[in-house]
Amino acid sequence: MSEFTPARLGLRIASLVQDHGKALVRFFDRHASNKSDVPDLVQDVYLKLTKADVPKNFDHPGSYVLSVARSVLIDHHRRHKARYTHSHGELTDDVPDTGLSIERVLDSKAMAERMQAALLDLPERTRDVFALRTLRGLKMADVATAMQISLSTAEKHHARALAYLAEQLVDFR
Repeated sequence: MSEFTPARLGLRIASLVQDHGKALVRFFDRHASNKSDVPDLVQDVYLKLTKADVPKNFDHPGSYVLSVARSVLIDHHRRHKARYTHSHGELTDDVPDTGLSIERVLDSKAMAERMQAALLDLPERTRDVFALRTLRGLKMADVATAMQISLSTAEKHHARALAYLAEQLVDFR
């Protein structure tokens, strides 16, 4: 039987794991930013060893295993940094059900897009009156003062905006 059969390779890896497993755990305990990642990192070392062209004879097998561990740790830090996982919140199962179906969400998105397009179709002054009154919540008298127009003119612009939006959004009722 040849030295390079999968069975022999598996025995050599198993031997490395058995001889250096505790050292790997200690190494990752010292260097990993998140201690819960240690078992996964150790497993990654084993996986990398199975895929690597492991030398037949080692002068220092422990050094070889630790060099693979360093490589795994560097890869882990790069993946962690690239994904910004430190800025993500924890996922929990206690997220309240909003009762919104996907269809309703998509309809709302389509309605918002249609409303935005309709607002952009309005004349600038009419759009400004609508935005100040409806979106900012100003009183009509304050809108008229801010726009330097009469109260009745502000009311007409607002009514025109509401009528146009209602017409554009009629199929969403």
